[in-house]
Amino acid sequence: MTSGVLTVLGCPILEDELIYGIANDDENKEIFLIKTDPSKSLIEKFRRKGISYEVIDEDDFIANGINREVSGFSIVIKMMDMALHREPADLRSVIQEEVTRISGMSDVIALYYGMCGNFGWDMTRWAKENNLCPVVVFRDKDGNVCDDCIAVAIGGRKKYMELLKEHTGRMYFTPGVATNWNDFLAVNEVFGRCFGCGVEQLKWIFEQCGYDAVVEIDTGLGDSGEMRKSTTEFAETYDFRIIEADEYWPDIYPAKKIYDSAKYIMEMKTKSQN
Repeated sequence: MTSGVLTVLGCPILEDELIYGIANDDENKEIFLIKTDPSKSLIEKFRRKGISYEVIDEDDFIANGINREVSGFSIVIKMMDMALHREPADLRSVIQEEVTRISGMSDVIALYYGMCGNFGWDMTRWAKENNLCPVVVFRDKDGNVCDDCIAVAIGGRKKYMELLKEHTGRMYFTPGVATNWNDFLAVNEVFGRCFGCGVEQLKWIFEQCGYDAVVEIDTGLGDSGEMRKSTTEFAETYDFRIIEADEYWPDIYPAKKIYDSAKYIMEMKTKSQN
């Protein structure tokens, strides 16, 4: 039996991976959600899945933590602003600050984040070097950090390099990207600065960059119908072709591994205390 507090810092692009871990874990657990604006779509997906949760105040959690006498295994979730992806240095500093802030109230922290421009950045190692609580991140089957959300969806860095070669100059849509495509474009490091200029201006930018197709990578973790609807909306707006990625590309190993790794650390802590 697991006991303790698993704290999740998450990006809306990877909320389907988080729901997958929670929904496929049969162990009794209490879920606490720090209500933030980026948590709106997660709340809706919790409703659809019948996942119950309690909204808590962030300041109260930082000050007092979770009452462990009442709660055995608890998951505390804070969904964060997707705009952090625009500047990799900002993403890195904010994540490090957040991990430092919540470390004392957590038994393990799971980062449902891609590293997005911070190639080689390993928060697991950083947390250990700074004597903080254990941190788990998305990793591939070789143990390498998945550097962004596309790598998470297809199994890691190596396959991402293959994807870039096979589908050069194309947009990549996972379920999370597809259903958040407006926000995703708005914070994209390449196209974000032009997003507010209007559809026609951005279409011109896409044309100049040679982008005319979107590769749909359905991991099966989200709603496939909703993904197709959102991808079609994007494609029709910007005159893109839709290319369905074949079954070689999706890989849910990183999504399974991050949750299992967090649970394992908690289970080992529980055993050592008994």
